[in-house]
Amino acid sequence: MARLISAYEYWTHGSSLTDVVDKLTVHSDWRPKLNETWRILVHAFRKQFTQPEKIQRIDAFSDRLNIRNKFCLNNKADCTVGLFENYEEGRLEQPNEVFVGRWICDGARHLIEKYDVRKRYFIGNTTMDATLSFVMANMAQCQSNHITLDPFCGTGGILLACAEFGSYVIGGEFDWRVLTAKAKPTKANTKQLTRNPDEMMHRNFSDYGTLNRFLDVIGSDFAYPPWRPTFFFDSIVCDPPYGIRESSQHKSRRRTDKTDDDQNPVSEKYDLTNIYVDLLNFANVYLRIGGRLVFWLPTHIVTYDENLLPTHPCFTLFSNDEQQLNRTVSRRLLTLVKIRESNNNEKAQVNEKLFSNFRDLYFTPNTKIWEQLNSNNTITDSMDVSKEQNHDE
Repeated sequence: MARLISAYEYWTHGSSLTDVVDKLTVHSDWRPKLNETWRILVHAFRKQFTQPEKIQRIDAFSDRLNIRNKFCLNNKADCTVGLFENYEEGRLEQPNEVFVGRWICDGARHLIEKYDVRKRYFIGNTTMDATLSFVMANMAQCQSNHITLDPFCGTGGILLACAEFGSYVIGGEFDWRVLTAKAKPTKANTKQLTRNPDEMMHRNFSDYGTLNRFLDVIGSDFAYPPWRPTFFFDSIVCDPPYGIRESSQHKSRRRTDKTDDDQNPVSEKYDLTNIYVDLLNFANVYLRIGGRLVFWLPTHIVTYDENLLPTHPCFTLFSNDEQQLNRTVSRRLLTLVKIRESNNNEKAQVNEKLFSNFRDLYFTPNTKIWEQLNSNNTITDSMDVSKEQNHDE
């Protein structure tokens, strides 16, 4: 809804206004009740109407259909009808098509301006764009009384959109500096060397009036989730770190001579393959049946193959949308729906070809690397790339 202008129930269409009226006279289901108020909106594509031209079409439409209901000129009308005329370029005398339908609702495009990242008090290097955040919240079907988790929440940009749609939100973040206002300021043209003490996630929710839906944000390592297996989320939305603008790390199991307590854990690189293996397996445990997992997946444009996308036996792919980042790399917004519970032996599958040399290809595209990637096609089961095996190497 964030990018939608408005939604209409389709009634009919034709080559002209007369054609549309003739088709509507055959059916009477669309007619408003006698006590309902009536409004007609006139729109044109590739042409602009003057106010007299709009009134002329409204009068012609209502007279030919013999509509005698009281007209209401504001948005409080009981029945609002949209009349759409589509013109071809260079042929503006007569419309190519005319559509008519009942108005259902307007979109939420105003939210994009309201949640503009530049207007927020607390942002970071990778704060999600407002438009994309609302697209993710839409795909996750965030709504009242739902609980949504972002396990890589950062500054909470995606969760803000989910809360706006009514969901209770929880975030998880590995970098304690982001949670405690200790990270370096990232706003442009700032002279501050440190963040303000209140420059944290809850401040944004307070500013937007959704603090009552902000359950909490916890410092946690996604590789070792703190949640009980009996707790279920309605949706999981996230943008996992790719190692481009923010490093991808998690807590190491190795013991070192350095401080290794809960507050200052020793970290190590979190491989992209492992991130998505863990993500799908995590969603399998903590997402309710019918719940949605919405996440971004980095891909090489040249070597991309839909058959190589991460899969899990308990999930079905609902949508796959691409955003191109540069001439060699894109990322895809995947929406997976959990369709059933699993047994203990069912694990995620991730193809290593999707992530091989991803960071190198992003910064320094190399044809030889592409040729090498095309020659390799190894499907890696999550059991073969488990955390324990990589930590012991």
